[in-house]
Amino acid sequence: MRPTELHPAAEQELGEVVEYYEAIGQDLADAFLDCFRICRIRITKNPLHYNIRRGVVRRVNFAPQFGEYYLPFMIWKGRVVILAVAHSKRRPYYWRKRIGEAKKIF
Repeated sequence: MRPTELHPAAEQELGEVVEYYEAIGQDLADAFLDCFRICRIRITKNPLHYNIRRGVVRRVNFAPQFGEYYLPFMIWKGRVVILAVAHSKRRPYYWRKRIGEAKKIF
């Protein structure tokens, strides 16, 4: 198991998505958070299981209910760094600039 860090912008995105789903219904927001936690646990336990998508970035997709969302992450200095809570149809790959930021932060 590797330590896992959340890029500050990814933490903000998580909050925004949860707020969005809370406006629809608390059950949906809770389900999204559960899905996020499951994905985070999976990449913490076995980050090398996920293919490299580009450069050093790997990706885990959310469950079908939230299938448009994914977590791009990288392994940096022995830890997993989640770069974003991203939606595949909105602003594709906007989080790429965070790779350099994460290398400085973590």
